[in-house]
Formats: sequence, structure tokens, C-alpha cells
Amino acid sequence: MRGLAAADARVHVGPAPPPGYRRVDSYVVLPSLRRPGMLVPPGSRRGAAAAARQYLLMPGRKGTAATGAAVAALRSGLPQRLGRDRLGVHVAAGVTDAELPDLVLRHRLAALLGVRDVELVVRVGATRPNGKPVVQVGTPDGRVLAYAKVGWNELTRPLVAAEAKALATFASRPDPPRTFRVSRLLHSFDWRGNTVTVVEPLVGGAPVTAFDPPRDATHELTLGGAVSRSPLAESDWWADVRARISAVGAGLDGAADAIAAEAGDTLLRFGRGHGDWTPWNMRRLDGRLVVWDWERSRDGVPVGIDAAHYGLLVALNVRKLPPPRAVADTLERAPGWLSGLDQPAGAARVIVCLELLEMSLRFAEARRAGVTVRTDRFGIALHRLLDLPRAEAPVP
Repeated sequence: MRGLAAADARVHVGPAPPPGYRRVDSYVVLPSLRRPGMLVPPGSRRGAAAAARQYLLMPGRKGTAATGAAVAALRSGLPQRLGRDRLGVHVAAGVTDAELPDLVLRHRLAALLGVRDVELVVRVGATRPNGKPVVQVGTPDGRVLAYAKVGWNELTRPLVAAEAKALATFASRPDPPRTFRVSRLLHSFDWRGNTVTVVEPLVGGAPVTAFDPPRDATHELTLGGAVSRSPLAESDWWADVRARISAVGAGLDGAADAIAAEAGDTLLRFGRGHGDWTPWNMRRLDGRLVVWDWERSRDGVPVGIDAAHYGLLVALNVRKLPPPRAVADTLERAPGWLSGLDQPAGAARVIVCLELLEMSLRFAEARRAGVTVRTDRFGIALHRLLDLPRAEAPVP
């Protein structure tokens, strides 16, 4: 519920209101408080089903079937009726309706979108480096009006702001991308210590199931802006990575030193990057690729690292390869993904090393921000690839 209500003495979040408080929002926690995945208003059917269709993008045929089953169940309203774990947002008796937009996010979004009432279905932030509430904003009859992200801590606030900046940059360009489409930014604002980005809803379409990154879109994205060339060790990107490692005390200095010793003089191209280029952040809508989740997007990243990220995450999460095999498979397939991106021959190994280093660093930054994350399989795989002593695994 963090980010959905202000941290204010006049607001209480919990199963029941304290004496003198009235309930203004109600949610069923699905599937349970022990394993929270979604917050759904008790009376929501169409909106809950639409949210499940967007949020539960599980890979593979089994994932598609599971998503379909969840959508059908929510449309029936059965989980909402049977769900035992319920939470509410309550406000003190003296709080007027005019004050609610300052205290409760649902009311703030309704005012912002110019409608009388909205219904929120919330995907609960997972225990991963960029976990945060993702909010579907719709009308009570199930029409989706927008999606919002809520940055609630020192890690996620800059990410949510970065996505707004990336979408604004796309909107400012005279020519839109040819091979993919992004959501239109509707609003970006700070609210009660949180950073909120609101975008147009691009819903429906067909999931992306390819094991290889979409070639044309990958090329247009990474080469569509300013492109530079620099030895790795002299690049701004590498300087930023070393500064981030130093800031979090991640224990990745040895791996970074090994990469610099092996490939610091390698002349690489740097361009635009998405940062989480994966099939579950894409859909085919009206024959065109739609891409969302631009919060890790930035300029000046090693060309090809998005492609390596796509292939590695598919190998791990869709093909279910164990990390050593997933890394070996990525190394084998990466030269094909880098073809046409004008990186030097033999750059596949360094690009994969940089991808593993970046992902391990994100886990370290999440731990420093107080997020309990899973074991860092990327750091372990990187140390094995570089033939270094095993990385110290974080406490699960």
C-alpha cells in the first residue's frame, strides 16, 4: 500500500479503520497477504481482468494458459468475493472530500484525469531491484484510462522520473520511431514524497515470444540517437559504473578490474539503451511492436547490451536454463545479435560481461536501498565467467 496513501496522521492503512476514521478505499489482496501480487477493489471485475491480462505476462504456453485462467477467474468475481485478506485506506473524520486528493492517490489521479471517480488495480512491487507499485487507472465500469508508476524510495523515485524523461524525449522528436511505439506521457509529478508517472494505456495485442531480440527495433533504438566511440575504460558509461560500484560497496571491484584488464582498451560504440529490453516489456499491437518500461533508459550505453540483456533474460526466465548454461548460450548467440551494430569482432564476450556486471550492480543498489532481493545469480555467473573467486551471495 506504500505510495497509495500519504504518510500523514490523518490517514490510516490497514484491515479496519481506527475509531473516528472512515474508509475511502478498499482492496482485496490476491492471492494473499503472504504472497501479495495484486490489490483489487472488491467490486472490480472487468478492470481486474484487464489488469491481470497486462500484469501477468507469464512466458511460454503454460504462462499464457495461466494468465487466461486468472483473467477468467477475476472476470467472474470469485477471487474478489472469496479473498480473505483485505486492506483499506481510512481518513480521519475531519477530512473533507476536497482534501482527499492530497491524501489518497486514487483521488489525486481522478482529479488529474478530470473524472469523478476512478478504480485502481495495483500490481504489488516484486522483490527485485526496481520493484514498485504499478497502477491501472480505470473507470468503475472497467474502461482503462491510464497506467501509473509510483516511485516510493531513493531507488525507485529516480527510475520513475527517468521513464517520464525518456517518454518526453520520444515525444519531442520530429519523427517517431519506425519500428516500435511507446506510450504517450500524460503526467509526471511529485506527490507526498513519491514520484508518479502517468501514461496512456496501450493494452491488448499479442505477446512477443521470440527467443532472439527484435532485430530492426533493437538497431533503431540503439543507433537512432547520438552514437559515440570510445575505449571502454575511457567511456562515460564505464566511469558511471565504477562510481556506482564505489557508492554501494557492492564487492564488484574485482570483477570490474578484471573486465578493464581484459577489455579496457577495446574500442566500443555507445548509443541509446532501453535498459530492460525483454519480451515481457513488449507486445505486438495492430501489427506494430509496443515497448514500455523505459525507466532504465539512457544514452551512452554500450551498443548491443540491450540485445544481450534480452537473450540472457529469455534464457533464464523463459527457456529455464541454469545460469551457467544461460551465459554460455548468450555468448554463443550474441555475435549474431551484434551483427550490423558495428562493434568490433569478438566484442560478444565483453558485452555479455558488461551486461552481467550491470545486472549485479542493480541488485547491489536495491540491497543498499533496503529492498530484500533474491540471490544475485548475475554476479555469481560473472565471477565464474571471469574465473574469479565466487561472488558473495546476498542473504535471500
